[in-house]
Amino acid sequence: MAGALNFLFALYFLLTFFHCSSLAAIANYNVQNFGAKPNGKTDSTKAFLSAWASACASTQPATIYMPKGRYLLGAATFAGQSCKNPVITICIDGTLVAPSNYNVIGNSGNWIKFE
Repeated sequence: MAGALNFLFALYFLLTFFHCSSLAAIANYNVQNFGAKPNGKTDSTKAFLSAWASACASTQPATIYMPKGRYLLGAATFAGQSCKNPVITICIDGTLVAPSNYNVIGNSGNWIKFE
């Protein structure tokens, strides 16, 4: 049983790595280029939303990439009503960290929301 689980985990890892490293998007947006800090302490919400806005403004398939690291993300809504882009892929190699104080999220009741 443990061997089967190890095999499945390895297969999942390889497929995920292959997927993220081989995306054929024309436009690539690394959240670190927008100011995201992979330290788990600096709020990177604005950087993620800026990367989303840039990907939405592109008319070509785009990838938003989050490299390895821990990224603190406050309440964020990724809305697509005004997107010109038909295809946005989000590739996550790092870890999203929620605020330790739930009140930071506010009354929305959502931490991360895609519309």
